[in-house]
Amino acid sequence: MTNHVDGSPSRSDAPSHVYYFDVGTGDWQGLFTFRVTSWRRLRQDRGVGLLNRVLVVAMDLTQRLTGPSRLDSTIVASPSAGAFGVADNVVRVSKFGVTLYLLKERYVLAPDGRGVTVEANEQFSPVPAILTRKFTYPAEIRPSGLGSTYHMPLLGSPWTATYEVGADRQSLAGELVCDWAKATESARRIS
Repeated sequence: MTNHVDGSPSRSDAPSHVYYFDVGTGDWQGLFTFRVTSWRRLRQDRGVGLLNRVLVVAMDLTQRLTGPSRLDSTIVASPSAGAFGVADNVVRVSKFGVTLYLLKERYVLAPDGRGVTVEANEQFSPVPAILTRKFTYPAEIRPSGLGSTYHMPLLGSPWTATYEVGADRQSLAGELVCDWAKATESARRIS
C-alpha cells in the first residue's frame, strides 16, 4: 500500500476503497439463512426482549419451513464524499416477493483506510414505519481489502459478521453469529 508522508494510505489502494469501491459497488443477489443455535441461551439472554424473541421465532420457523430467503444488495460508491469516502448499501431479504427485512446502510470510511462507521436504518416486516430503528456500529476491513468484520447490535444481542470476497471478486460469503444464533449470506454480483 502506498502511504502519504503522514503515514495514511492513499485513497486508491486503501483496503476500504478496494472492498467498497473496487469490489463491492454494484448489484448483488444471493441467499440468506438464519437458525437459532441455542434456544436455551436465547431464553437466558435478558437483552433480547419480547418483540425480538417473536421476530427470532418467526425467522427461524420461516426458514425451517420454506428454506433460505432471497438476498438483494445494491452498493453505490461515493469515493470523494466525507473525509475518506462513503458507500451506501440497500439490503433486502425477501421470501416469495415479500420483504422480510430491509436495511439501508451508509459506510463512512476512516482515513486509516481500514476503519468504518456504519450508519444503519433497519425495518423488519414488509410494512414501512413498523419495527424500524436507526443505529450505528463499527466495522473493519482486512488489510487485503477482500474481507471485513462488523460488530453490530441485532435482535437485542451483539453480533459479529465476517465477510470474505471470493477469488473471482464476483462473490461474497458472510457469516453472522451471536451467542444463540447464526445467519449466513452468499451473494454474486449481477451488475
